[in-house]
Amino acid sequence: MKGIGYLHNNETSKPTIVHQNVSVEKVILDHEFNPLIMDAGLPKLLADDVVFSALKASAAMGYLAPEYITTGRFTEKSDIYAFGVIVLQVLSGKALVGGSIRVAVEAFRFEDFVDTNLKGNYSKSEAAILSKLAIMCTHEVPEQRPTMVEVIQELAMLPLHCSS
Repeated sequence: MKGIGYLHNNETSKPTIVHQNVSVEKVILDHEFNPLIMDAGLPKLLADDVVFSALKASAAMGYLAPEYITTGRFTEKSDIYAFGVIVLQVLSGKALVGGSIRVAVEAFRFEDFVDTNLKGNYSKSEAAILSKLAIMCTHEVPEQRPTMVEVIQELAMLPLHCSS
């Protein structure tokens, strides 16, 4: 997600921005199916009750990084955690990613977590790369999560498959 990478990048003249509400609902696809992130920075503009309502929804869907409970702060690593949850959702085809899916992902048991609607028609090597990336992004310890630059580099290694 280059958009999140841009927000987190402090090499430009803009300050680093933490999205604070990364979720599958905030990702849209352009006409070439490239993912784009929406609503960056909206929490700073909205009333506290609206932000709290969005936080409750994020927590219920599993997007809220575990450290937020103790620190009450969003960081680039909390955005990375939410991105990892999105990857797990895409792989599994499920809106809620529970513990059994995480266990299957960590064991690379594709048949136990990859979307059954695919009927086995997917690249196991790509699923392995995405699984590993999702596990890294959702690591319990924020410092163990990759940066978005590292995530983008990892995703760039995936071969492009286009169906005709």
